[in-house]
Amino acid sequence: MAEKATKRLFQLGRELRKARERADLTQHDVARALGCGQGKIQKIEDSTTESVGRDDLEVILDLCRITGQERARLTALAGRRRRGNRTGRKQPVAFERLLDAEADATEILAWHQERIPGPLQSEHYMLKQFALDGVQNVVPELRRRLGRAVIFTVADPPLYQVVLSESSLHRMPGGRTPALVVDQAEHLLRLCDTHERLVLQILTFEADIPFAEPDFTILSFAGARADFAYNENLISTRISTAQKVVANCRAKWTQLHQAALSPDDSKKFLQDLVADTRAGWTWPDNE
Repeated sequence: MAEKATKRLFQLGRELRKARERADLTQHDVARALGCGQGKIQKIEDSTTESVGRDDLEVILDLCRITGQERARLTALAGRRRRGNRTGRKQPVAFERLLDAEADATEILAWHQERIPGPLQSEHYMLKQFALDGVQNVVPELRRRLGRAVIFTVADPPLYQVVLSESSLHRMPGGRTPALVVDQAEHLLRLCDTHERLVLQILTFEADIPFAEPDFTILSFAGARADFAYNENLISTRISTAQKVVANCRAKWTQLHQAALSPDDSKKFLQDLVADTRAGWTWPDNE
């Protein structure tokens, strides 16, 4: 059933993209009609979202002038996809807003204290998290997580500046193992080498800061769209567009950014981490 649902997911996204192109519409045109960001439309067409709401689908079909049997077929396909792909892992509304907005931002400033953020996670890291979280069908979850990396490949990608605590490279899901550390560190290095709009810095344990702030992310947008700050904890997820809150988060991020290693020194830190971890790696056959 999971395999069939995955095929339907790809089919629906592909056919909606073709219908939009036949109607000579851009993703931004569709996004404006839905009142959402372009990133949401890209996720629908790339099949990196778990469902298309019935109201949203009706707007898309109207916009693309799809009627009759073709409309009924796509509507039925979307309905089966929604039932077949259900995982029971409903995401908080604030987090969904963050996902929808990432690809439309002009700049993203992120700080992470104990973990690697979704767009920067290696597949090994993701799968380990899903296993520990008891996810039975990892395909939609993996696709959803990998889909966040679209922020690096959209036509006009945001400037993504992230500060990672050194702790995030030691606190691995399931415990720190050499294989996972090397895989994740090498993945970060590949991302930095591939995407010039990604700026990564490591905040070492020796950094001159009063204390490590909880994770937060700031998204900035062009035009009249309000910038916002996002943070989450065990109890809640929250998005705030209040200027005072956003400004305070910017000030905190600037403090962390200034105390962190430079981008070049951060790459050297990751390279040394890989080398040191490999040097101390004990293979099972030698134990």
